[in-house]
Amino acid sequence: MKKSSCENGDIKMSKRITVCGVFCQSECRAFGNEYAGCEALEGKVSWVKQIDKFVCPIYDNVKEKALQNCGECDNLPCDIWLIETKNPELTDKEYFQEIAHRIDNLKK
Repeated sequence: MKKSSCENGDIKMSKRITVCGVFCQSECRAFGNEYAGCEALEGKVSWVKQIDKFVCPIYDNVKEKALQNCGECDNLPCDIWLIETKNPELTDKEYFQEIAHRIDNLKK
């Protein structure tokens, strides 16, 4: 299973993946522009302000459970994915497609 750190030096840049299944360089719009990655910020990413949080709930949950990423959890996708961190800019169909893609990334 892929490691979850965008800063893990032993993984090539194109293979770095977040705890929630986003490939840092190719799929994260903010990576390299707004910040150096979820791990470097300890989950304190800019978008969490939109959901009135200080730390990404997904990142926080993974760290709390001592997992490498969500792919190790038996409850994937959980309500944190489905409700708490839903991207309001996407339709339900688009969001569920995004979730399926991220789960696929984690399971590869």
